[in-house]
Amino acid sequence: MSDWSAPQRLDIPANKLVIFNATHQAAYQQYIQIIDSNNQPINFQNFSGSTFTFPISGSGTGVNLFGNGNGKFIMQAGYQIQFRSSGGKVPLVAASTTQFTLNGVTYGGGIMFVTDDQGTAEPDYNDTALTLQWFSSQG
Repeated sequence: MSDWSAPQRLDIPANKLVIFNATHQAAYQQYIQIIDSNNQPINFQNFSGSTFTFPISGSGTGVNLFGNGNGKFIMQAGYQIQFRSSGGKVPLVAASTTQFTLNGVTYGGGIMFVTDDQGTAEPDYNDTALTLQWFSSQG
């Protein structure tokens, strides 16, 4: 198993609700973990309320969800994200962020991470796709 990617900062304000969705389309097993300020994987809840712990994983060349690939957590200061794959190389990671703003008020934002596991026909940045959405308020 290859090493985890360098931790990637989550540019999300603390104490905000974060909803995530993770998909894959790769021959190699793909892994995602969100870690706390002590480099330990965090817990999250799926939408039925069950509690799980990162890392999550998935594989297969058809597009599909990671195991437990949907969930929610409350952002805390120092949370970061890492990726790895079973392909023997550290994945390349790219991200894009946005904020949802209306009349000067920010209601939330989002981050999309994509990875490239450096397998054959690379780079294509289509092996893992993780979308995180955050909202300024809950309820």
